[in-house]
Amino acid sequence: MSANTVFSPFEKMECFSLNHPVITCQEAASAKGIPLHNELKSLIINTSKGLCVLHIPGNKKANLRSIKKAIKADEACLAGEAALEMLQVKAGTVTPFLKQIWDLPQFISNEVLLNDFVSTNAGVRDKYIIFDPKMLMAHTNIMIGCFHRS
Repeated sequence: MSANTVFSPFEKMECFSLNHPVITCQEAASAKGIPLHNELKSLIINTSKGLCVLHIPGNKKANLRSIKKAIKADEACLAGEAALEMLQVKAGTVTPFLKQIWDLPQFISNEVLLNDFVSTNAGVRDKYIIFDPKMLMAHTNIMIGCFHRS
């Protein structure tokens, strides 16, 4: 399995193509013609306890203080280029179902789970998937809470 292979059992998800590459949630939602809150924003977070992934609606911003509090970490910040490179991803290609991302602890903002569907990239900037956000609940190391701010 290559680094950018979608993680089983989700590897059979239908993948759609965009007319052009996108990086931000705003660009992605616009290109897909969906509401921004249905675009899943997945961020790699570097904490004093290690790397984790934060999933929030595309129209929200990360609340790193809430992650620090939840895991009793001293520090939490967006992961830098070195961490992304180590995970073999770059901005606009972080998706929950890549094995190297799925293997990390997951933080899911409760508002994500209120959506009928979410969409995110398929590990590349010009392809995407649409899925029921409850699929994220299949992870064995998740924490659900209010990890976003408006």
